Amino acid sequence: MISKTPVTVATNDIEQLKLQNRDFILRSGTTAWYMKEVTLSADQKTLQCTLDSLPPQHKLHLSKGRRGKLRYKTNSPETNVLNEVHFYSPADEAAKPGAVYTLSLDKVQKIEVLEKDKGRTTGSYVIGAIGYTIGAVMVAGIIIAATKSSCPFVSAYDGNEFTLQGEIYGGAIYPQLCRNDYVKLKMAPNANGSLQLKISNELKERQFTDLAELMVVTHNKNSRILSDEQGNLYNIEKPEQPVAATFSNNKNALEPLLYAGDNQLLHFDDTVSATAANELILKFNKPLTTKKAKLVLALKNSYWLDYLYGKMAEGFGSYYNTFIKQQYAKPVAELEKWTREQQLPLEVSVKTTAGWQKITGLTTIGPLTTREIVVPLTIEAISQPFTEIKLSSGFMFWEIDYAAMDYSENSSFTVQQLLPVTAVDETGKNVVDKLISADGNYLEQPLPGTVTTITYRYQPVPDGKTQTYILHTKGYYEHVRNFEGGPKLAFLEQFKKPGGFPKFSMEMYKKVRSTHLETLAVK
Repeated sequence: MISKTPVTVATNDIEQLKLQNRDFILRSGTTAWYMKEVTLSADQKTLQCTLDSLPPQHKLHLSKGRRGKLRYKTNSPETNVLNEVHFYSPADEAAKPGAVYTLSLDKVQKIEVLEKDKGRTTGSYVIGAIGYTIGAVMVAGIIIAATKSSCPFVSAYDGNEFTLQGEIYGGAIYPQLCRNDYVKLKMAPNANGSLQLKISNELKERQFTDLAELMVVTHNKNSRILSDEQGNLYNIEKPEQPVAATFSNNKNALEPLLYAGDNQLLHFDDTVSATAANELILKFNKPLTTKKAKLVLALKNSYWLDYLYGKMAEGFGSYYNTFIKQQYAKPVAELEKWTREQQLPLEVSVKTTAGWQKITGLTTIGPLTTREIVVPLTIEAISQPFTEIKLSSGFMFWEIDYAAMDYSENSSFTVQQLLPVTAVDETGKNVVDKLISADGNYLEQPLPGTVTTITYRYQPVPDGKTQTYILHTKGYYEHVRNFEGGPKLAFLEQFKKPGGFPKFSMEMYKKVRSTHLETLAVK
């Protein structure tokens, strides 16, 4: 029987791997080891584990299956290969059986899993087409991507290498949900004096990108430029930390929100709500005469949300693709109504003299990286010397790294909108005509491993100024799934009801948490 040692991790971000019970295998040079008791370091730069000899049932992928053609017999122990995650790294003398081993993620050359295709495994699905260029911290994100669904990845050249910096148009999983998206990138010109980025399909999806415009903002060095969800730009000069942050049960949540990029994420895991809706109240000091403000959030979706959506999709069984075709016929308003009723957007409200006033509902953005976003506020109806903000969503759907309020006026800046000069796909074909205007002529990336490298002309920075780069894309994507068995009608019925999805989230969380605590107690 396969050893199912639970995969424990150091951060909640990769809880999904523990739930999936994936078997981790180290391919160190020409030797393979089974990885037990895997933990991810707090800085997400290393994996620590105990190495063991590889059991026979995990040696099938080493020989590439039957007759070396990556074929495995279904309904037999051979299908264990579908549960494996392989880490390829150079040979290391420290890798020995029984050793407590630390794998530096910047040494990982490739991460590989096998995917089932219509009853047989036809090939290996390689997570790493961009993985070897993205650096140690983001390899951790790619590890999780091996077991998740997501949206197109964007990597940008930062002066040294291409680094994974975000996902685009998250949640736009049907053609009628095609939408604009804006992602701030860290970029620098390459040796040829050009700016470059990559848009890639790394997962089981079909991806369609209609536009890839690069906004180059030139501004003062003492300020930062961020966008709101609609692409409007704002100058951030004097961000102020919140003075208080509490959940609905009055639990203090302030510390994780004070600094960006400090490896502290605030998880929406308040289990006291009867409706499974998590709420966070932020309080900021406020100048009495101020009428406008800019709320700054650094946030992302949770891997837990991705896991839950996958479980719901599995419930359709072989009926899944028929269901998706039915969704294509629904109007946008009906699809968006369901997401609101299931509390998928992050709702932002401000407290006025008349009570809480909803400002916006932020669209899902994906779980790989945090994104900074501005929510503009009109606060003239606030008479108190502070601004109160309420953030609410379904149970554990969002994670927040940072929150601040900026009351400063916008200073001057200039914007250049650059269209691609070239866009070369994985076959060497220039597909730039697909990305220069939002005309429905899509760049199609139908398979994992498809990647397009886009080049823009670099505009030198004027003396005394700096530049911010924001990628404006438009598109949608489709999940590719081949589930088996009939639909679980009783299970699916709960998702027709408003609030059904967040309640499912809380129930699953409590069940998993209870099981995990029991496992720890046995140890």
